[in-house]
Amino acid sequence: MPEPILAGIPAGGMKETYEVKILICYLLASVELPLSRENLVEICASEGIVDYFTLCTALGELEQNGNISPLGMEDGAPYALTPLGRETVEHLKTALPSSLRDAIVQKAMALLAKLRRQNEVRTDIQPDGNGYQVKCSLHEGDFTFFTLSLYAPDREQAQILAGNFRKKAPELYEKLIRDLT
Repeated sequence: MPEPILAGIPAGGMKETYEVKILICYLLASVELPLSRENLVEICASEGIVDYFTLCTALGELEQNGNISPLGMEDGAPYALTPLGRETVEHLKTALPSSLRDAIVQKAMALLAKLRRQNEVRTDIQPDGNGYQVKCSLHEGDFTFFTLSLYAPDREQAQILAGNFRKKAPELYEKLIRDLT
């Protein structure tokens, strides 16, 4: 017999706001970085751990109670854990199953790695009169590992080159270094 699904959340998912609040505080404490609402939704709601509405309710209550604080006044500002939030995590983290704690931190680390990779790989498409120049580069912080400029006859080809570079930049760099040394 299949597991029952309530509000889009399968059995084993979180349905109580208080549990989700503990989970959010635990997550922010574990990654030690501020996370945006969008990041939290991607981590927590993508695989049915919690539904979007319960997550948003929990975020609102945590902010109202002083457990988390947005870093900035603009919409989408990332949330940081306050000292009260840290204290809450220390007292209540064992209320969450260890398998859930491990899974949520693993998902967060995967998301952060993906975001870091997106910031490391840059592409720029510029028309040059005869077609397009696709400038591709791989960075780590302020350090540029390499830059490559390619010609494309039309915008569609330029976008394909840029997209493929974004997907394969680290492997291309490793292969290039291997072949040249």
